[in-house]
Amino acid sequence: MMRLAQSSKFEREDIVAPEPCGRGVRCRGRGRGRAPDTEDPEETGHGPQQQHSRCQSVQPRSTLWAEEREVTPGLWGGSSSSSLPYNIEPTAAISSQAFGQHGWAVHNATKKTDGSEATAFQANKAELAKTPARRPASIADARYTSSSGLTQLIPALHHYHRIKRLIHPRILRAHATIDTDYPDESKPSPGLDNLEKSAATGTLIIVTEKSTPLNDWLENLNPHTSQANAAAISWGVYNIVEALTFLHTQAKLAHGMLCPEAVFVTPSGDFKLGGFDLITPVGSDGAQTGPTPHFRQYEGAVCPAEFRSPERVGGRYDLLQSGSPIHAMDCYSLAVLIEYVYTHPNSGTSGVPTPLKKALLRMKNDSPKLRPRLAPLLKCPVFDNPYVKAELFLDEVMSKPVEEKIMFLQSLPDVLNRGVLTENVAIHKILPLLVMGLQSTAKNEQAMAQDVNRRETLATIPLLFQIAESYLANSPELFARHVTPLVPTLFAINDRGVRGAILQKISLLESQMDKSSINASVFEPMCSGFTDSSGPLRELTLKSTVVLVPKLNPTNLEKLTRYLVRMQADPEASIRTNTVIFIGKIAPNLTEMSRQKLILPAFTRAMKDPFTPCRLSALRAVISCKEYFSQRDVADKVLPSVVPYTLDAANDVRSEAFGVVDALLVGLREESQKMSKEEQDRISAATCGLGNESIGGGASNGGAAASASGSGYLSGLSSWMTAETDLPPPPASSSVSGSPAVGGVSQQD
Repeated sequence: MMRLAQSSKFEREDIVAPEPCGRGVRCRGRGRGRAPDTEDPEETGHGPQQQHSRCQSVQPRSTLWAEEREVTPGLWGGSSSSSLPYNIEPTAAISSQAFGQHGWAVHNATKKTDGSEATAFQANKAELAKTPARRPASIADARYTSSSGLTQLIPALHHYHRIKRLIHPRILRAHATIDTDYPDESKPSPGLDNLEKSAATGTLIIVTEKSTPLNDWLENLNPHTSQANAAAISWGVYNIVEALTFLHTQAKLAHGMLCPEAVFVTPSGDFKLGGFDLITPVGSDGAQTGPTPHFRQYEGAVCPAEFRSPERVGGRYDLLQSGSPIHAMDCYSLAVLIEYVYTHPNSGTSGVPTPLKKALLRMKNDSPKLRPRLAPLLKCPVFDNPYVKAELFLDEVMSKPVEEKIMFLQSLPDVLNRGVLTENVAIHKILPLLVMGLQSTAKNEQAMAQDVNRRETLATIPLLFQIAESYLANSPELFARHVTPLVPTLFAINDRGVRGAILQKISLLESQMDKSSINASVFEPMCSGFTDSSGPLRELTLKSTVVLVPKLNPTNLEKLTRYLVRMQADPEASIRTNTVIFIGKIAPNLTEMSRQKLILPAFTRAMKDPFTPCRLSALRAVISCKEYFSQRDVADKVLPSVVPYTLDAANDVRSEAFGVVDALLVGLREESQKMSKEEQDRISAATCGLGNESIGGGASNGGAAASASGSGYLSGLSSWMTAETDLPPPPASSSVSGSPAVGGVSQQD
C-alpha cells in the first residue's frame, strides 16, 4: 500500500465519508470517494494530516478501489517540472492546439523510482490567457465569440484546482501537480473564488495515471471486432455512470462539461472522468447554491453545444437553480455521449443497443425535472454481460471472501482463453493485482503458514505465468517490470506446491531473463530442490535445470556438477536414470576439464546400477558423448567398461552394449588406419632420403633402391628373406686365408 505524504503546500480539500463526521475523512471504496467539504481546511485548522477519530475508523472496502498514496516532496507543488517525481517527455503526444484540448498538451511520462507509466498535461498560462475560450465557429452564439474577452486560462485553472480535490476510482487520478507561479507556501495561490487574480506567467502541470483521450481510443478500435468493442464500451459507460453518481450524491456537484474531451481511457480499458473546467454545485441550499457565476460565464464557450441541455442553451440557469435536480444537466449530456460512442464508425456496434434506447429518450427529456437519476441505469440489461461482471469482480476482488477469491482466480485462465477479457485487461489490471497479492503474502511466513493463503497463492501462480507467457513473451520490458522482480520472492516461499508450480514454467523465465538474473535469482534458490526430502521435487528440479545450463556461469556449472554426482546415489531409481540423461545433455556446455572429471566416471557408475533403464541410459549416453573421448581413452577405459554388458542379464542392455562396441570399434579402426598411414609416410620419407645420398650403384641400383624404398619396411623385409633362401649352400672346404671367396667359388686352382 502506498501512503500519500504531503508537501508544505497541500491544495486539497477534505474527504466526505458516507456518514461524514463534519471534520474530514479519507473514505474510499466502491461508490465512495473524496468530495469537497464546505469548510476550507486551512481555515478550520483540520488539514489533511489531521483526521478525526471517527474518520480513522473508516476502512476501505477494497484495496483496489482505494489506495493510500505516498507523497514525496514537491508532489503538489514545486518551482519546475524537475521537482516532480516523474520524467516528462519534452515532445507532446497531443498538441495543446489540437481540437478539444482546451490549451492542454499531453505528454508521456514515467515515474522516476520504478519507471511506471503516467500522463502529463501541460499548459502555458501566458498562451491560455491569449487564446479565446470559444466553441467551434460553426455553432454561433453571440455571447461566446472571441470578442467576449473569455480566454482558456480561467477554465484551465478551475480544472487544475478541482482535479486535485476529487478522488474516486472512476475519476482521473492526479498523482502530482505544479503551478510554477506558486511554488511554495510563501506565496499562496488564489482559491477557486479568485482565479482571476492568479498570475499568468508560469506553467500548469498535472501528472495523472496513464490514459488516452476517448476520441483517440475510439479511433484505435478495430471495427471488425464488434462484440469485443460492445463489451468494452458497455464497461466504459458503466464507469462514467458511477463517476457521475459519486459527484451527484456525495460531492453534491454537477460536472457540467460531459463530452468526449472530458473522458479518458486507461490502458486496462477503464473510462475515467476528467475535464473539470465547469464543475459546479446546483441548487439553492445554502453553500450548494448554483450554478456558479463561473459556470454561467464559461459553460457556453467550453462545452460543445450538442452536449448542453435545452435549458443551458437557452440560458435558463434559474431553472437549474430552483427547479431541477442536481443530476439533470449531466443526465442529458450522458445520453448524448452514449449515442456518440455507440455510433462511432470504429465501434462496429451499428448504433445504441436496444435496451438503452428507451432509457436515453427519458434522459434527454426537455424537462429537467423528468430526467431520471443515473444510478438505476446501472441495472440496464446492456451491462449484464460476462465482461462487465468480470471487471466488477476484479475491482472488488481484494475485499471478497477468500474462498470466492480463490474460485475466481481459478476461473480466470479459462476466461482469458475464451477471450472474455482482453489482453489489455490481463496486462494492466489482472497482472498488477496478482503481483500485489503475491508480494503481500509471499514475504510473510506467518501468512503462508495459513492454508487459505497457501491455496490462494497456488491459484495465483499459474494465472501469473499464463499471462506472462501469453502476453508478455514479446514484451521484455513489461516482463522485466512485473515478473522478474517477483521471482526471488516466489522461490523464497517454503512450499513444495508453489516451488513445483514455478519449476514447471522455468523455461519461460530462462527465455525472458538475462544471464545475471538467471544465475542469481533462479539457479541459486533452485539448488535447494536438489537436496529436498521429496523425491518428486528433486526430480522436477533436475529436469527443470537442464534449460538453464546454457546461461549458467562457470562457478554455477561447477556447483551443478557436484549436485549431479550426489544425485547419482539418490535412492530413487528414476532420479539416478534422469541424472545420467542430464549429464549426457549438458556435456557440450562443460569445460574440457569438467568433462574429463564428470562424464566417463558418471557413465561407468551408472552402468553398474541395478536399475535396468539406468544402465541402458548410461550406454546411450556413451554414444551421444563419444566425440568427447579420445581414441586412447576409448581403448583403455570406455570399451573395457562397456564390453562386460554384452553379457548383461537384460536383453535390451546387451543389444545396446553391442551397438556401443560396434560404434566405438569403427572409430578405433579409423584411428588404426590413420596411424598406419602416418607410419608408412615416415618410412617412405626416410628411405627416399637414403637413396638420394648414395654415390655408386648405377641407375639400375638406384632404381632397385627406389623400388625397395617404395615397398615399405615389411615388404622389404620379406624380399630380403626370400633372397637369402635362394642362395646356394657354401662349399665344404673353407677358402684360403686372406683370400675372400667370390660367388661361393674358391680362387685356388
